Amino acid sequence: MTQTFKVIVDRYDPETKKASAQTYEVEFIPSQTVLQTLNFIRDNLDDSVSFRSSCQGAKCGSCAVALNGKPVLACNTMIDGQDITISPLPNFPVINDLVVDRTECEDDFFKMLAQTGSCEGSCNGHAHKEPEAVLYESKINYDNLSRCLGCMVCTSACPYNAQMSENGPNPSMLVSVMSSGVLTKKDGQLAFPIGKNIDYCSLCLNCYTACPAGVHLNRANTQSKDAYVQTKGQKLRDRLLGHAEFADKAATLTPGLNNALVKSPLVRTTLEKILGISSQPSMVKFSKPLTTQRPVAKQPSSIAKKHKVAFFTGCYARYNDTDAGLDAITVLEKLGIQVEVPEQSCCGLPLIGNGDMATAEQKARTNVAAFKPWVDKGYDIVTTCTSCSLMLKTEYTEVFRIKAAEGLAGCTYDLAEYINKLVDSNEIELNLTSIPMQTAYHTPCHLKSQKIGLPFIELLNKIPDFKIDVMDAKCCGQSGSYGYKAEKYPISEAVGNELKESIEKLKPEIGLSECGPCQLRMHDVSGLPVVHPVSILRRALKE
Repeated sequence: MTQTFKVIVDRYDPETKKASAQTYEVEFIPSQTVLQTLNFIRDNLDDSVSFRSSCQGAKCGSCAVALNGKPVLACNTMIDGQDITISPLPNFPVINDLVVDRTECEDDFFKMLAQTGSCEGSCNGHAHKEPEAVLYESKINYDNLSRCLGCMVCTSACPYNAQMSENGPNPSMLVSVMSSGVLTKKDGQLAFPIGKNIDYCSLCLNCYTACPAGVHLNRANTQSKDAYVQTKGQKLRDRLLGHAEFADKAATLTPGLNNALVKSPLVRTTLEKILGISSQPSMVKFSKPLTTQRPVAKQPSSIAKKHKVAFFTGCYARYNDTDAGLDAITVLEKLGIQVEVPEQSCCGLPLIGNGDMATAEQKARTNVAAFKPWVDKGYDIVTTCTSCSLMLKTEYTEVFRIKAAEGLAGCTYDLAEYINKLVDSNEIELNLTSIPMQTAYHTPCHLKSQKIGLPFIELLNKIPDFKIDVMDAKCCGQSGSYGYKAEKYPISEAVGNELKESIEKLKPEIGLSECGPCQLRMHDVSGLPVVHPVSILRRALKE
């Protein structure tokens, strides 16, 4: 029997300037791509449908569209026979149906070229000017950047670029110029020009997650941001936010007093006026450090067990939401897994986000030295923070090139990823009690970038009577320390509106997310209690 599915195509008529949606019934063929579906519609059902395509082999990048709201390359994106909606690439003006106008985006390319040695007079109407800062060619990873197809999926996926009328991050143009090899000269060396727009990248990694060619646009951005800060200097505010671990350590000496201070409108207003730390988003709370709350008998465990983990707590579970850290330890030990909590440092990502690669590398090397002895003894590494797991799995080895980190990367897991692995191999068993509750879950950007699915959703779906709606917001808008920066808060708030609307529509009892800053933003936009999913799992596990 022939299987068919419905394809809704969002259309636009340039003559009437009216948008509409048209539905087609299409035969499903295994291994069918979005582009093949569009070709079938045009050739057999409606030859008036307009869309771009050329090579049909993921080389030219011309066929980018949105599939169910997400930007994709049509020629290499498979469909599964379920009903779909195909729309024009988001955040671009529409010319006709699925054909978008790339002119404004491409103009940014010429703006950047105007800062290179290739433009002595003007470049497409943009007068030559000296760049504000440069990234020397020796730092550019041409091998990776040369994969860029120019499809602009990354720029379409960037939630921050979409909220800015100018000076947005525009990742596709950054990579297009950088990979082209058209450079300027600085101090006798070839270099890539950098402008202040690089500071508006939040490092949410939505560009990398969406990229069909695996281009690490985020790494090009971090190298550029680091070079920009070295040239222009680092604001005191950004230095403090990057070194949040130090502030956390100091604040946890008297957590009650400091929690009261950061809630004070006077203190928040003063911080905004003097340092540029926005008074709008909720600040983190402070707790006694995790290691001081753990019973002495558990430091370390004296009972040898089959499964052993070294817990990379991250700053948030160590100093802020220590309940989640303690719940993670409790869950692991209930499952018969030996847990150690080695001395450790910040993973380094806040430093990278604020343009301090050198100090971030120091933190990375400190953590590798701290955890390698445990890995050598057969321990795996688990963490409850998706940003920390991203750093341990990929950035320590691929960005900082720390040889000893390779052994750590292969045995580092998100907590739920690790538990699922043991459950799937029948090495542990989950005995879960009912929790009647309606919840809404926000996926952290740095979990999406790891492309390991939704491990905690897989776990929590096993809990009887527990209902979870997975929201589809691109980014919460907080993005680590980004939302705390006064000049960026309006952008951050606009990005978070998608999350706010989702929560208002679903009306959950509580919110869930693994990421601490995401939890804060979820609470800010909804007023709901928001917890780490591990706290739900701890409640569900039978004694």
